[in-house]
Amino acid sequence: MKKTIRFGAAGVAMFAALGMSSAAHADTATADATAEVLDALVLTADTTLDFGAMVVSGSGAVTLGSDGTLDCSAVDIVCSGTTSVASFSVEGTANKAVTINLPASSVELRHSTYTPLTAAETSIILDSFTSSENGGTGPEVTLDGAGDATFDVGGTITLDGTEVSGIYDGTFTVSVEYS
Repeated sequence: MKKTIRFGAAGVAMFAALGMSSAAHADTATADATAEVLDALVLTADTTLDFGAMVVSGSGAVTLGSDGTLDCSAVDIVCSGTTSVASFSVEGTANKAVTINLPASSVELRHSTYTPLTAAETSIILDSFTSSENGGTGPEVTLDGAGDATFDVGGTITLDGTEVSGIYDGTFTVSVEYS
């Protein structure tokens, strides 16, 4: 009987020691937490996208590259006059990369006499936007040490040969966000 009590007491002591050993091996650790606050981005349109003047006697496309190169090689279109790419300035946190978001869909440039009934003759489609900052991951610019950067945007207009003479205008939206 003494042996049973001894084994029972030893078992209880051993069980208690095992329970205590897991508590004896508990540990804690700390982790750091950080947060970075960036300056709000400010995007300014500095110049207008201007395809210049053209004489249209048939259909074709005119492309103004973001580098200022004009492609007016369509047989029925003759281009002249001064062209300019749309130039933008960005301000934000120094040395940070910024993604440039160009329009994904086409934009309609309209003549002052535009009506839905005369849309074919009084509108031109602008699309295929490009940026001067087309990097490996897409249009992106890195802000300099002062938090500034610039980029240019070009595009393509499509003419069908029925356009009336005059000025066609419209707007397109470009946005930026930290990469």
